[in-house]
Amino acid sequence: MSVGTSLQSIRSAAGLSVAQLATKSRIPASVIADLERDDFSTCGGAAYARGHIRTISRICGADTEAILAQFESQTIPLSKSIRDLLNDTNVTRPKPERKPLSWNALAVIAAALIAVVAIGATTFSNDGGTNPSIQVKENEKSSEVATKTSGVSVTLTGVNGLSWVAISDSTGTTQYSGRIRQGESRSFTDNQLIYVVIGNAGAINLKVNGEDLGIPGAVGEVVRLEFGPQAQSQQG
Repeated sequence: MSVGTSLQSIRSAAGLSVAQLATKSRIPASVIADLERDDFSTCGGAAYARGHIRTISRICGADTEAILAQFESQTIPLSKSIRDLLNDTNVTRPKPERKPLSWNALAVIAAALIAVVAIGATTFSNDGGTNPSIQVKENEKSSEVATKTSGVSVTLTGVNGLSWVAISDSTGTTQYSGRIRQGESRSFTDNQLIYVVIGNAGAINLKVNGEDLGIPGAVGEVVRLEFGPQAQSQQG
């Protein structure tokens, strides 16, 4: 359920028409109608919208904080990248610093490579060639690994009102940042990872790598997830 739907519901439960609520709240009827359509552009900005929501909730005897929480999750600033949102909650981890190899380490690696080559040459000469059955098994393993690491696909479908989402790939590039309405569906792919932030988790159905994961959270809840080729997720 979106903020607008909640406002319409509490007004109806209070037995008030839009015109009656406008008279009691001194909020223009056109602004109330826009708020109930999840259009917050005509009320003068987020601060005014919050004030109107408080006034309407108080008059209708509803839970003001619950509806304001919905409003906050539904209107997360779109200018902030998903990578910044993930960093804010420590979901992403900094890349480890690569230390240069020492000469001793390089010498050990070189010696190990020489030993592997020598053992391989001996085995090949003893067998008179490569064993076909072994080669087939190796090809099967290679094919299996390729299948497991072929990438990740995420599909988000609006199933209950309106939600704000942001999608980023493994390079940190934002593929999409915006709203998904009920009945709307969007799909995203990457060869390694897909990062997902959902502002109203109860309004979105998730499908990852063809597997239906259902609704990832409650109405008004903000969830942050990441998915890899094996559909593993991490929630912040």
